[in-house]
Amino acid sequence: MLMLVFRLGDNRYAIATPAIVTVLPRVNLQPLPGSSPAVAGVFSYQGQVVPVLDLNQLLRGAASSALLSTRIVLVNQGGADDSARLLGLLAEQATETLESHQVEEIAERVDFCQSPYLGEMLVSQQDIIQQLQIYSLLSQPAYDALIAQATMAS
Repeated sequence: MLMLVFRLGDNRYAIATPAIVTVLPRVNLQPLPGSSPAVAGVFSYQGQVVPVLDLNQLLRGAASSALLSTRIVLVNQGGADDSARLLGLLAEQATETLESHQVEEIAERVDFCQSPYLGEMLVSQQDIIQQLQIYSLLSQPAYDALIAQATMAS
């Protein structure tokens, strides 16, 4: 399995590519006043309103930097009914991919936080990589509320 790897500060994170629809350059986002600080805003992708989460804000408490390597990773959070539920993930330094054979899963894991979107820890030759469980990033009701807010604002 292929994984997209990105860096937030000194830490590396990975998203499994089967969930990734495409990787886009950073675009201007329409802010959603009153939403969580982790919500960077929304944009239109092929006629569909897409909410964007700022992974740096979510994981480190600070907005993502406008780097040339900052990307919007478009993922499909659709459920079992295969409905398209597109979600953008603003990720800094999203410039690397790894094959699953290039990393080893840490066998024993201790959960110190209540963040269900943090998955397995992997070890590569360079360092530790935290996998993200994209299906746990945003619940269906929260997603629907962001879409409703975005359509009311436009």
